[in-house]
Amino acid sequence: MTPLTRPIRWLTLPLLVATITSPLAAANRDDAVVAAASPVASADTVFFRDPQGQFDAARFDTLTASALRLLFDDAAARGLPTAPLINRALEGAARRVSGQRILSVVRAHAAALAEAKAALGEGSTVAELDAGATALRAGVDIRTLEVVRAARPGGTGVTALVVLTDVVRRGVPTATARDAVATIARLPRSDDALLGLQSTVAKNALRGPGMALDALNRYVRGTVSGAVPPSTPATSDRKPVRPPDS
Repeated sequence: MTPLTRPIRWLTLPLLVATITSPLAAANRDDAVVAAASPVASADTVFFRDPQGQFDAARFDTLTASALRLLFDDAAARGLPTAPLINRALEGAARRVSGQRILSVVRAHAAALAEAKAALGEGSTVAELDAGATALRAGVDIRTLEVVRAARPGGTGVTALVVLTDVVRRGVPTATARDAVATIARLPRSDDALLGLQSTVAKNALRGPGMALDALNRYVRGTVSGAVPPSTPATSDRKPVRPPDS
């Protein structure tokens, strides 16, 4: 895997309209293979291995490298960021995933990036688009992305989108997760509070989805009322972790 050249500290925690459904469904399964080395994201997992998007063709067989170049060129022509796509390909290569699976994941993420761009707006950062695409591939709907992003009109929506994805993947219903994340995102120092929500749900999800949901509701009530200090999340790791791609 290529070394980090400009690590993004706050991201520790993964449009082909006519074919979007099948690539997304297939690549969600393939992402489980791509992310098999870390089924639960660690503090060292980042969205962007290389924010500059340096493609190392030598990491792939000739056919896969050629196909990837075409995908990257197509994404760039449509105004999509290529760094998230390149880094997903490199991540797959580092984990010895087959070329076919890598291509499936990259195609699906490109499709999701296009949807995320439409939902989040032209002015969205690369990090926001990648977080939004990851949320879409986790089953979050476009309207939910819009609601969560609108909750942070004056700042980045990355942490909110990453936490939303993680909470949904831990069994919390999308509508409940959306309302919780949007509510907290509107508060002062909301990133700290969102990290507390993420860690609280993650800890309780080990006991089952019902416990995760109960913990989320208690945390939101406590945070809104001020009973839960947003500056003291339930874990010492204060960085949003990237949820597993599965």
